[in-house]
Amino acid sequence: IVVVGGGLAGMAAAAEALRMTAAQAGVTVTLVEKETRAGGNSAKASSGINGAPTRTQLSQGIHDSVEAFARDTLASGRGRSSATLVEKLVNDSAQAVAWLQDVFAVDLDVVAQLGGHSAPRTHRRPEADGKPQPVGWGIVGALARHLDAHPRFRLLHGARATALLPGSDGGVNGVEYEAKANKETDTGSETQSEKHTIKSAAVILATGGFAGSGSDGMLGAYAPHVAGLPTTNGPFAAGDGVRLGTALGAELVDMDQVQVHPTGFVRPGMPHNATVFLAAEALRGAGGVLLDARGRRFVNELDTRDHVTAAMLRCCAAPDSRARHRGTNAGPDAAAFLVLSQAAANAFGTAALKFYEHMGLVFRATGLAELAVATDVDAHVLRQTFETHDHVRSTGATDEFGRRNFPAPALNTGSDDAAEYFWAVVTPSVHYTMGGLRIDEHAHVLHDASRTPIPRLLAAGEVTGGLHGANRLAGNSLLECVVFGREAGRVAAAIA
Repeated sequence: IVVVGGGLAGMAAAAEALRMTAAQAGVTVTLVEKETRAGGNSAKASSGINGAPTRTQLSQGIHDSVEAFARDTLASGRGRSSATLVEKLVNDSAQAVAWLQDVFAVDLDVVAQLGGHSAPRTHRRPEADGKPQPVGWGIVGALARHLDAHPRFRLLHGARATALLPGSDGGVNGVEYEAKANKETDTGSETQSEKHTIKSAAVILATGGFAGSGSDGMLGAYAPHVAGLPTTNGPFAAGDGVRLGTALGAELVDMDQVQVHPTGFVRPGMPHNATVFLAAEALRGAGGVLLDARGRRFVNELDTRDHVTAAMLRCCAAPDSRARHRGTNAGPDAAAFLVLSQAAANAFGTAALKFYEHMGLVFRATGLAELAVATDVDAHVLRQTFETHDHVRSTGATDEFGRRNFPAPALNTGSDDAAEYFWAVVTPSVHYTMGGLRIDEHAHVLHDASRTPIPRLLAAGEVTGGLHGANRLAGNSLLECVVFGREAGRVAAAIA
């Protein structure tokens, strides 16, 4: 079995394929990864993984159901999501979280309610010994250690898949890949690229999306309307799996549906960076608020990402924005302030915030007056914004933006000169591509002409399309990787 791509989807597929072939000593799993280290975007994920109803939710008195989870996911997809894929995702979600907890000892005891969710169901790791514990890094690290110790597993680093080997039946018989090797020549040693082939019973594509391909790449071809925005992705997210699959006749779906995350960090003094750090949705889930250049809230911070982004583009793009005047101009689109109280910071994790501080992305202010000076916002307006927020929170009412869930304590503690605040400038950034190879609920890649499975070709993760529709909910990416990665591994094992 060959897996192409070493993020969470690929690792989950490899681990499940190895488990399912435990009695078949001759079956090996080879993971082909073009980067020098595995992990991909999965390793950077920081908000968490969804599951419902999980034993962690039950232990914390959280009432949730697969039905509610399905409704939220379908609503987020704006009518474009495949109901069959959504059903598979939510039905397997609790088991996916338990698999990570039980098999790989991943601690997922912090549960938060993020944008578009009707209940707290996004699981992440708690801080340990004052150190940040990024959930994606923890998950892929645990799976990587498990795979590295397996005698039937092989990882090829720096190996870029260049083609799928076609079979006489229109299916796939293996992978061609390119890797660099040192060669002795008359003038000494030099690095050259060599092509290799691996024959296999099945191939699983888990190469991720194309959100890092830029205006000259796949992003510009399919979604030119967002290609000029900064991205949270590295250049490795170039759509490799889409190209491999379509060369064999695979169908594509929703390629123009690209998620623009509302909050990518803007580094002061470097406002035009093409690649930005993600300001995780968990920051808002912990109680962070978004303010325009005049210090006013303008959106339900826990609405779906597409709605929050639209509000930022609508309300925070004024040319006289103070955020722009302070050298934090995010370009032609939008910039807003993200502000957390100390209580919200504690809920998110102060160690992670200290990391962002060290990177020059998050700043502290002691007291409301100092925060007003730091952000160049009128202190009276800022105080009024916080008092209105706190009043709605204390009464349990719904605010003017439709928000009812206020997880953190009051923003204005009543002691303006003592309250501690954390703030940052954020901008909408290309984050995730909802489109890709069309699959069925068993991770088979479907043919463009017949919409039937291409023999022996499977796919999982962001390389696929059809699940998220027009918008992805926070926490559904890692979940998708586990659910469909494991499914692909099971199907591949049955073929082998």
